[in-house]
Amino acid sequence: MDHIRFTECLAYLFWSQETLADILDCDRFLVRAWAEGGQPIPEHIAAWLETLALVHEVTGIPPGYKGKKLREEVH
Repeated sequence: MDHIRFTECLAYLFWSQETLADILDCDRFLVRAWAEGGQPIPEHIAAWLETLALVHEVTGIPPGYKGKKLREEVH
């Protein structure tokens, strides 16, 4: 996985670099280095992200919730 696909995968997951660092409990500068191409992305991290991103890419977001509120207004 290159740094461009890495960034795409994070976008599909709606994760920031900081979120991934928190999930992995690792240094945020390491995740930034992966995203900028300064460090290679470990194969097991790449495979994990690719799998999660593909699921999100294929399934998308459930429809019917955009703008949904706790209570629907009665007119």
